[in-house]
Amino acid sequence: MSRVPWQVFKDRHKRAHLVAASVPAAQLVGSPDLKAAQAALDRFVRKLTPAGDYATAIVREAGLPEVHLAFANEADARALADSMQARASHRHAGWASERAFELDTEAMTAMTSGLLPPRKHGPAPR
Repeated sequence: MSRVPWQVFKDRHKRAHLVAASVPAAQLVGSPDLKAAQAALDRFVRKLTPAGDYATAIVREAGLPEVHLAFANEADARALADSMQARASHRHAGWASERAFELDTEAMTAMTSGLLPPRKHGPAPR
């Protein structure tokens, strides 16, 4: 399907599936790193050819700034989450499922070069 504006997506899909990418390099408000991460993730999702609608948004609620990617289809969310080695999370209420990962410089470089990020072993994202 296609990318739709965040608010339109949220209105249409009350129990969608969230994949949240924290972006440590984007600590400053207005950081170009956060917008670059959002654009790169959107390009990556399009390569995965989602079957349903999806939307992206930059979120700065608490902690690290994040790029949220919401999917109408759980399989689409799982495809991105699996590609990025995202782990189950429960930080944001109102989602049918939620996964989270950290998009560090190494993962961003791998993603934009067409490679998958290397597997990391360590604690799950908070």
